[in-house]
Amino acid sequence: MQNHQSGFNREIILQDYRIIHRSRLTSIIARQEVFSGKAKFGIFGDGKEVAQAALAHAFRKGDFRSGYYRDQTLMFALGILTLEQFFAQLYGHADLEAEPAFGGRSMTGHFATRLLNPDGSWKNQLESYNSAADLSPTGAQMARLVGLALASKLYRQLPGLENHCRLFSDSGNEIVFGTIGNAACAEGIFWEAVNAVGVLQAPMLLAIWDDGYGISVPNELQIAKADISNILDGFQNRPDGKPGIEIYKARGWDYPQLCETFLEASRPVRLKHAPAIVHVTELTQPQGHSTSGSQERY
Repeated sequence: MQNHQSGFNREIILQDYRIIHRSRLTSIIARQEVFSGKAKFGIFGDGKEVAQAALAHAFRKGDFRSGYYRDQTLMFALGILTLEQFFAQLYGHADLEAEPAFGGRSMTGHFATRLLNPDGSWKNQLESYNSAADLSPTGAQMARLVGLALASKLYRQLPGLENHCRLFSDSGNEIVFGTIGNAACAEGIFWEAVNAVGVLQAPMLLAIWDDGYGISVPNELQIAKADISNILDGFQNRPDGKPGIEIYKARGWDYPQLCETFLEASRPVRLKHAPAIVHVTELTQPQGHSTSGSQERY
């Protein structure tokens, strides 16, 4: 993965297309593998590919991700997940050489990077793109999101910590990127975390992947006003008010808008520790919720 904050060219755009196309085929093939009995369950990132490829351009080494099980394209784009590792997790491969995230012990679609070397010493997190280990309960990534964002804030603000952060923080200049589905935004832990980050003014950039459904339940049956950014409007920064959270909205199929939005949103998060949320709408779920669901319901 390369960082392209200075602009895009033909090769960068084509590389994103390759990643997006490969990720979609991965979802299709993985679903077939489950239905043919080679794996017992699958949940994939189809329909979210373009938005995740765009988000990757705002990600820098030293940053963290705290996300959920549909983030395969982001992981491919950052170069911290290979196709072989993805399928090793799908098959429950117990060898850490094959499946370094969890050794096949977690549900498929769980992503993580290792923070320790084989000898138990800390890795230099500033030299890598980092991902906190995913959790099975939807919304559980939000508490960790707050903790990681607060860590960067403390590294920047507390005297004396600069002598202890050589492997962990660039003086607080890193971002924790969160991802969550629209349905999980109805959970209490989502609102507690958003409120906490707004109060703390910590460097969180949260992407909400909104395909209009939670499993097979439409937004209007689980989200007030059927639009999460409408509800979040009270957190929006106002020119004459106390600091809150900057709220952005982008269409999930609009590649130029997505790239521009994530890059624009990330700058004040990184420089000023001003949190932001990007509500990505008009996404799709072409294969249904999972291999245990039915796409006909969509």
